[in-house]
Amino acid sequence: MHHGRHIKVIGKGCPTRMRSVDGVRHFLEDLVQQLGMRCLGQPHTYEVAEEIARIGVEPFEDEGGTTGFVVLSTSHCAIHTWPLRETFVMDVYSCRDFEPAVVERLLVQHFEAHALKLTDLSHALLPAAESDGDGGDDRALGSASTNAGKPAESSRFVQERARP
Repeated sequence: MHHGRHIKVIGKGCPTRMRSVDGVRHFLEDLVQQLGMRCLGQPHTYEVAEEIARIGVEPFEDEGGTTGFVVLSTSHCAIHTWPLRETFVMDVYSCRDFEPAVVERLLVQHFEAHALKLTDLSHALLPAAESDGDGGDDRALGSASTNAGKPAESSRFVQERARP
């Protein structure tokens, strides 16, 4: 049984573009449209430092950047940026299949993304009866871990892109 696609992306990008709340919102809107999905409401975006100041608490060390998420009729998309580190992390899950290359292309277009590491976790969505029986598979993490005593095959699941 098909349980959808789930990808994680980490990469570097343009600090000015990643700092923009409107830019993150436009990225999420464009992503949903390009993937042919449906939003259940508008994307939610936050400038973390402003929100922390607004609620009147001390920020955690290294807390900042812009966070955005959108709830889909088929699940969600979320991104967090750290402009001072020129880094972002993104999560896209849908019970419908989608093309990860579209996500990559839009990250490049909207944030000048480079040094991308895209991990497809879709195989982890299979129930234990449909997988190898242990309910999980560490191969998508790109680690040197083993699964049921077998070496990991991370290159099959992790795509890394280095751009100038």
